[in-house]
Amino acid sequence: MKKYLFPFLTLMPMMAGLASCSNKSNIKVHELQPFLFKTDVYKEMDHKFADEYYKKTYDNWEGGCTAVSKMIGDHRIVGRNMDLNISNKCAYIIPAETGKYKTIGLAYSFRDISPDYEIVKKDGLTEEFGKLLPFMCDDVLNEEGLHIELNMRHGECWPNGDDKFACEHTNEDAERRVHMFELPRLVAENCRTVSDAITYMNSLDVFSQNKYWNYSFLISDSRSDSALVEFCMDQMLVFSESEIPFYNHFLKETGEDYEIKAIAQANFYVNYIPYKMQDTKTGIGRYQTIQDGIEAVNSKEDMFKLMDKISYSWVYADYDVCKNEHFDPRSEQIGEFKGATYDFMMNDELEPYIRKALNDYSEPIRKMDRQSKRDKNKYWESSFTEVIDCDAKSIFIRFYEDYDMVYNITFDGIEKVVYNA
Repeated sequence: MKKYLFPFLTLMPMMAGLASCSNKSNIKVHELQPFLFKTDVYKEMDHKFADEYYKKTYDNWEGGCTAVSKMIGDHRIVGRNMDLNISNKCAYIIPAETGKYKTIGLAYSFRDISPDYEIVKKDGLTEEFGKLLPFMCDDVLNEEGLHIELNMRHGECWPNGDDKFACEHTNEDAERRVHMFELPRLVAENCRTVSDAITYMNSLDVFSQNKYWNYSFLISDSRSDSALVEFCMDQMLVFSESEIPFYNHFLKETGEDYEIKAIAQANFYVNYIPYKMQDTKTGIGRYQTIQDGIEAVNSKEDMFKLMDKISYSWVYADYDVCKNEHFDPRSEQIGEFKGATYDFMMNDELEPYIRKALNDYSEPIRKMDRQSKRDKNKYWESSFTEVIDCDAKSIFIRFYEDYDMVYNITFDGIEKVVYNA
């Protein structure tokens, strides 16, 4: 990577005005590029508001994402991709000084409450959205080098329609009940190490009100083993790097033909009990691609290249490209997904119709320039990659719309980096 530094403030032109006085937010946003905003530093946070919102609101977010954690020399490096559905919502960088530790959060939102790009650009954040945004983070890094990211987990149904993996409570005697989506914020604000994070999460009563998915968390720090925390069946299940040899023995005994070399997650359960219960393992293609390539990763640049190989879905690349250069998209799922309508991925007869539908709406992302994407009903479809250095306390993030440009986000500011693939 070659670095080109720019004055921090020149990257952040002020937004033209805020919402009306009756709904004005104290948090302003600054545009780094179309669809990417940085908020002012949060100095206070309304945790009660977030608790109440998630108790009463059905969150309809999902995404096919992948993450992996590896020690490279004396640095803990995390690779993470986020594949978003078609959206005209925005991405946000959220610095905060509201907890025990300073944090940088990343929210990539197309949830119902999130105003679209044109509204944010024109009016800024409403008061309600400004309060909720820090609790919509998919990733948070704190000043101690602790990083936590979330992925979704597909649920599956019993014959009577009940979710096999439902999680309504994990600790009914806990003083605080929180939705899974609040955890990145709470963990990063309060915890210094992976061990601290696990202890803290165990002290909460964690729930998800979704019928067809829960969330899971890959937690890393600069000092210790990373851990994967998954929620299901009213339990919090932990899988750490030290367990990998035992888990590989389990895979061998169950007849699986791959080996875990680094702690990672896609969208299927990794812990033993739910793994064996799943009819579908969504993301197995990406997961195996990560495991096959992780030993060759010896730098942040290498991690970017590995994450490039798991660009998910036919939205981002033609089927033949995925099949030949990345992985066969039909390897994404093993078995039939009974909880939703994803069985088309295993159905050869439907493939031409799916391809036609996607093409009619939008060309694959790498065949479209920015203006073409913006001209299509002002909709934006994006995938991006992050590489997090826990020891340097920095997040490198690259959006595919601006493929050669990386933002290096630290607690001192933001710089642009030219990425050489």
